[in-house]
Amino acid sequence: MFTRKPQRPHHPFFSPPSGRHSAHQRTAQDLIAYFRTSEGHLDFEKMAETAQQAKQVFNQVSPLISPVIKKFLK
Repeated sequence: MFTRKPQRPHHPFFSPPSGRHSAHQRTAQDLIAYFRTSEGHLDFEKMAETAQQAKQVFNQVSPLISPVIKKFLK
């Protein structure tokens, strides 16, 4: 008589909000967890390597994006 509405499948990396934690809190916790060692300590070397990679990506993309941004700011 009544049919259930089909639910969308959940993506493994983007889980729905749960409990008392906001999305911002979960994201910050996930980010910090990424830089922890198996013993639970912060891995500053991994942080430095990630920052270096982000800088390299920015330096590669910046020449492509800068002209577009300058057009919009005129």
